[in-house]
Amino acid sequence: MPETSNRNRLLRAASDLIRRKGYEGAGLNEILEAANLPKGSLYYHFPGGKTELAEAATRWAGEGVERLVDRIFTEAADFRHGAVAVSTAIAEHLDRGERLLACPVASILQAVASETQLRGVGQTVFSGWIGCLTRHGERLGQADPQDAAETLVMLMEGAWLMALAEQSSAPFQRLARRLERGIAA
Repeated sequence: MPETSNRNRLLRAASDLIRRKGYEGAGLNEILEAANLPKGSLYYHFPGGKTELAEAATRWAGEGVERLVDRIFTEAADFRHGAVAVSTAIAEHLDRGERLLACPVASILQAVASETQLRGVGQTVFSGWIGCLTRHGERLGQADPQDAAETLVMLMEGAWLMALAEQSSAPFQRLARRLERGIAA
């Protein structure tokens, strides 16, 4: 149990710091301090060091978003209502934090555009979100589920970037209203 707990503490701390400071700005010692763990824990769980930890933290955070999307869309009457509910849920989640953090994928991509390995993790997470939304779109009878899924991810990423700039959940609230009216997606 402690082994998994230590791994999860490292993932949570790395995800938080990378989202706050970017990949380059989040130092290993700072991550270890935030996780309250010794350096040996990092290399035990992530022998590849910071890059492996950043990959795992990005996947971990991305999977959390995907679980949220899947849960909400499972209960949705149609794709539009699912999209509205996801936008509203993300806005509510952002309101609970002391400081609004960047999207877990965008935060890793911004500083590592030239690092194929980390960029690939971002692509994998986005593909997971789009795949989840596409499956729900198919189930809900969406005319072009893949297109709807990609459009929603693009809209949400734009809202997340604006939310980060504004330090407010308002862009997600505005997106939810537009989706409700059928103006977007």
